Amino acid sequence: MTNETDSFVNEVNESLRQDRALDLAKKYGPYVLGIFVVFIVGLLAWQFWTNHSTGEARRHADAFAAAQALVEAGNLDGAKTEFERLSNEGPRGYRTMARMEHAGILVQQGDLEGALTGFDAAAESAPDQIMRESAQIRAAYIAADTQDFAALRTRLQPLIDSDTRVSYLAKELLAVEAWEAGETDLARETLEQLTLAFEAPDSLRQRAQIALSVLGPAPATPETPADGAPAPAPSEGETK
Repeated sequence: MTNETDSFVNEVNESLRQDRALDLAKKYGPYVLGIFVVFIVGLLAWQFWTNHSTGEARRHADAFAAAQALVEAGNLDGAKTEFERLSNEGPRGYRTMARMEHAGILVQQGDLEGALTGFDAAAESAPDQIMRESAQIRAAYIAADTQDFAALRTRLQPLIDSDTRVSYLAKELLAVEAWEAGETDLARETLEQLTLAFEAPDSLRQRAQIALSVLGPAPATPETPADGAPAPAPSEGETK
């Protein structure tokens, strides 16, 4: 009897477990299924977007390379048209690079004002600091030929303050243009800073040393003669 009773109890328990499982499935099944469907749809959407983004990036990279090939082949007008098109479509980084390439072609064609506008636009749209400063320094080189020294100095100051590697190029350009503008004290001070900037490229430091040797030391003031000796007293008959 004991075995029959145990068997009967087990069958009842199993039936109760099945009924409870069925009740739970009816009660929570739709929610679990809904969550699972949302997860699967999200996963598929992410995979689609990843593949789409990768495909888009590859397509724009190919178009960018084709436009660069036109430049190398000497077809500047064709390349300019392509870069202008690419500057208005695709990922932000490619748009910025296309604007810089377009502006570079304008420089080759002698349109400095158009190129300056293009590099300024590229700096505005740049997705990161490297691209932004690259566009800004190229714009500054053009501004050195098209704008006065005060305007150029205003352009260069943010680059100098950035303390990145581009800042050394900005300081070099500032020194050269200050020298040409007659601001020799500023030029000398900036060149001296560059000679002591051990993080700067060696070639740039060497150029700064050469320029500084040509510029020469600051002229001695009347109160401090060049040889360090006291100023001679006026001779008899000279007014004091």
